[in-house]
Amino acid sequence: MPVVAIAEAVALSPTPCSRRIKRLEDEGYIERYAAVLSPKMTGFEIEAFVQVNLQAHSDANIERFNRAIAETDAVVACHAVTGDFDYLLRIVAHDMEHLSNVVLKRLVRIDGVRDVKSILVLDTVKASHGLPVGIDYSAG
Repeated sequence: MPVVAIAEAVALSPTPCSRRIKRLEDEGYIERYAAVLSPKMTGFEIEAFVQVNLQAHSDANIERFNRAIAETDAVVACHAVTGDFDYLLRIVAHDMEHLSNVVLKRLVRIDGVRDVKSILVLDTVKASHGLPVGIDYSAG
C-alpha cells in the first residue's frame, strides 16, 4: 500500500507516516514485505499438515532434521511444537504423487525420524497472514 494511502487511513500526513513506518521496520515490528501467491494458480493443488516425531531429542537428531527440512522446498513452514508430536510441517505439493514423494522419499528417510502422519487439507476456511493487533478480547 502506498504511504499516502496509509497516511490517509491513519489520519497523518505522508512524511510523519513514512517516518513511523521506517521506525517500525528499524525496530523489527515489520519484518518484511511479501506478495501472497495463490497456491492453486501456481500449480500447487495439494496442501497438507504433517506431524513428525523424532526417535530421540538429541542435538544431532534435531540438527539433522532441521537441515533436511531447510533443504526441502515443498515444506513451506516447520514448527517445533508441544503435545503428541515434535514438529508440525505445512507442505504444498503439485499433486498426490509429489506429496507422496516428499513424505515417503524424503521425510521418513531422514535419519532420526520415528514416525510421520499426514493430514490433507480439504478446504481452507480462514487463512490470514496478519496479526490480530489492536483487538481487545477481554471485553465481553
